[in-house]
Amino acid sequence: MTTKGSVEVITENLESHPHCPHGPTILFSREVKGKKRNFFACSACRDRKHCNFFLWEDERNKLTKFKKRKLFLIMNQIRNLSPERRIYCHICSEFVLENFENKHTNHSSLKGISNYQLDHPSEILPALEDTKKEAQYLFSKASIETLVNIFKTLGYKNVICIGTPRIHEYIRSSCEDMNSILLDIDCRFHNFFGPLEYCWYNMFNDYFFFNEAKTVFEDFLKCNRAEGMVLIIDPPFGGRVEPLAFTLNKLNHQYKSLNKLKKDLPIFWIFPYFMEPQILNSLSNFRMLDYKVEYDNHLLFQDGPKGRKQGSPVRIFTNVNPSLIRLPDNGYTYCRPCNRWVSEENNHCDLCNSCTSKDGRTYVHCSTCMRCVKPTWKHCKQCGRCAQVEHKCDCFHCKESGHKKSECPLLKQLSCKKRKNHMKKNKSKKMRK
Repeated sequence: MTTKGSVEVITENLESHPHCPHGPTILFSREVKGKKRNFFACSACRDRKHCNFFLWEDERNKLTKFKKRKLFLIMNQIRNLSPERRIYCHICSEFVLENFENKHTNHSSLKGISNYQLDHPSEILPALEDTKKEAQYLFSKASIETLVNIFKTLGYKNVICIGTPRIHEYIRSSCEDMNSILLDIDCRFHNFFGPLEYCWYNMFNDYFFFNEAKTVFEDFLKCNRAEGMVLIIDPPFGGRVEPLAFTLNKLNHQYKSLNKLKKDLPIFWIFPYFMEPQILNSLSNFRMLDYKVEYDNHLLFQDGPKGRKQGSPVRIFTNVNPSLIRLPDNGYTYCRPCNRWVSEENNHCDLCNSCTSKDGRTYVHCSTCMRCVKPTWKHCKQCGRCAQVEHKCDCFHCKESGHKKSECPLLKQLSCKKRKNHMKKNKSKKMRK
């Protein structure tokens, strides 16, 4: 071990270190809040701008230390204990057997765990709220029941739950005629569910952390000859749509190829209504339903005095025909011209021939724009479009007034230059030939 400034370099056993594009990384050590903490970083680049590989050693250990069989056996042992003898340590994210209580003396832990809590771990585990990683928000009871009732009505009996632990818990405990499997990045579920019920999984790159989990998932895709199969996914709202759409397309292809089917896997994607353009851009066969999905641990995503006035902004996007999906009677109504269920405030517009509301308010029709707009918007003659009453009548591109972006002279100049450059390149290619 050598020391440079306040950082120590540990050069033993490089072969076992994780690799970056420049080969095996080096293990460093530095003080963090008075304690030494080791981390892996690039051996060649001293500036992380040139190679941004960085991994805390203890974080790496978390990825490799799981022994699923051992956790499964411990879970069965815990179930055989009386509730008052059951202990779960939140610091270590594991159950505590009586022989090892002294190791968790000063840790935050939960004692007296009931059978119901063992079957519903999402209700006792602190929610992961890192908005740049897990952003774990949990469905309300009403939303859970509505979603599962939709599945039952459509004849779905095998449910793939991606990032939806409460749907998985509800089906396991309350639906004898349904099966489910949970795919989630929260590794704490290893303590509560067996290897056939839960797979540690990253939805953004379709990655299973254990190879055996891939086989378990494939077996689930083929169960009951793939009859009544459905997928529900609830991603973090800050995540990019493109990798999620890629994952869903990949899973759909896997489902069809394994079962030699032509029909698509029914998918229900839970996401905010304002992400509709991005989702439809990636998955053009999806449609947005009016149902407002509510969460227990987010005030803006629930109804009530502290919630958003228009209700939750979260909706269901699906490749299932909306005319087949019945929404709850409370707050929703059937629109005959549209042949689908819509929210009560979403009035049908005869001029647009559609129920046009998106955000939970009743839209109004603008005869000039020939479309429905938000009730707080007014038509601006200078801009030639509907907008908020207080807005700047400027071009979105050059910020000058008097024209819209579509008529911006600067954009026209740029497009002309691009066209000329493209023609020059084509001419030079032809000359070379």
